[in-house]
Amino acid sequence: MIQLTPRSEPVSEASKASDVPAPRPAGRTDQLRRMVLLLETAAVLETRARRTADPAQTAVLLRRAEQRRQEAADLREGLAPPGAVAGARSGGRPPAGRAGAKGR
Repeated sequence: MIQLTPRSEPVSEASKASDVPAPRPAGRTDQLRRMVLLLETAAVLETRARRTADPAQTAVLLRRAEQRRQEAADLREGLAPPGAVAGARSGGRPPAGRAGAKGR
């Protein structure tokens, strides 16, 4: 049988330190990921609402989708630099898929 004895040598500060990093505050990247997740979830909820025949379930799903879109909009507002115009594009290029659409 193995007998355990109390530790006789002093515990150093290095051995007390945890290998697990301390939780970090939510940064811009985390907020952006959360915003994208909320928008994707809202789209899924809306798709489910269109597929169901139950009007009560449709109303609940659409309400939840709108709640997630609103929360994503709030996050987006917090991420935008002061004075930024919502929906503005940088670079002066037309949106993807629009080039050459005039002649068709």
